[in-house]
Amino acid sequence: MFDVLDPDSAQGQVYRALTRVGRSDVDTLADVAGLSTSDVSRALGELADLDVVVREPSGWVARPPARVMSELLRAEDARRTALWRAGAELDELYHLARHAEGRPEVEPVADLAELFTLTARVQERATERVRWLDRPPYRSSPARFVAQESLQVNRMAAGVAYRVLYHRAVYDDAALFAGMTRMIERGEDARVLAGHPVKLLIGDDRTALLIPEPERVGAEGSLVIHASSLLAAFAGLFETLWTLGVPVSAADPSAALSEQDRKIITLMAAGLTDEAIARRLKLSRRTVVRRIAVLLDRLGATTRFQAGVQAANRGWL
Repeated sequence: MFDVLDPDSAQGQVYRALTRVGRSDVDTLADVAGLSTSDVSRALGELADLDVVVREPSGWVARPPARVMSELLRAEDARRTALWRAGAELDELYHLARHAEGRPEVEPVADLAELFTLTARVQERATERVRWLDRPPYRSSPARFVAQESLQVNRMAAGVAYRVLYHRAVYDDAALFAGMTRMIERGEDARVLAGHPVKLLIGDDRTALLIPEPERVGAEGSLVIHASSLLAAFAGLFETLWTLGVPVSAADPSAALSEQDRKIITLMAAGLTDEAIARRLKLSRRTVVRRIAVLLDRLGATTRFQAGVQAANRGWL
C-alpha cells in the first residue's frame, strides 16, 4: 500500500513522475521515471486500483498527494481496527461455542483420529464451496498431507470452490509453501493473514469444524458445528478475515522483485546491519530502512530472520 509514497518503488516513481508532468501517457512517464513501458503500465494499473491515479481520455492524471496520503493512512487504520474487531469477535464466538456443547448443533470431537475423518467428510459433502482458516501447528503425517491434496484436487475438479486463508507461517516452511502453491495452481483461491488464532473449516453453509486452540494436544476443545446461527456467525467472521488477507498468486513471487531489493534482502539475510547495507550499495540509510520495511511487509514477516527464511522459501536468495 505505502509503495505509492516510496520514491524507490515502481509505484512511487511513476506517481512522482505523474505529479511532476501532469496529465501524461505511458511513454512519457517511462522517460521521466526511467522505467520500461511495461513497468510503468503495471504500476499505473496498481495505482489505479488504489484510486491514486485516474485514466482519462486525454491521459493519466494523478490525484493530489496530500489527499492520497490521508486516504492511505485512513485505510490502514481501518484495516487494523477491523482486524482487532475480528479478533474480539472470534474470542466471543469461541466462548459461545464452548458453552453450546450439548446442544444439537454443536458436537465435541472425540480424538485426533475423528478430527482427521471429519476434516475429510466436511470436504467430501460440500457441493459448492469450502472455506478454510489454516494455521500451524500441523499434526498430519506426510502421507496425510498427500491425501489431503488429492482430496482437494478431486473436490475442486468436481466444481467445489476452495478459499483458504493461510497463516503467514506458511512462508516459514518450504514444504507447506510448496503445497500451497500447488493448490493455487489447481484452482484454490488463497490469501495470507499476519495471524489468526484458530483453525476453521466450513463446508457449504451446513457444517463447520472448529479447532479453537490448535496448540493443544490431540483434538481437545475441537467442535463440529451444524447449520445454525452460530455457524453463520463463524462464516461471517471468515468473510471479515478474508477481506483483510493478502492475495497469493501461484506466479513466481520473485518476478516483480527489483535488483536493488534483491541485493538488500540478500545482504540482510547475511546479517549485515542497515548501515553496512547502505555503504555496500551506496544508498542512504533512510532508503535501506524504508525498503526493508516494505520487504518485511511484503513477506508478512515481523523480524529480519523470519524475512530471510521466507525469502529463501520464495526463491529470492
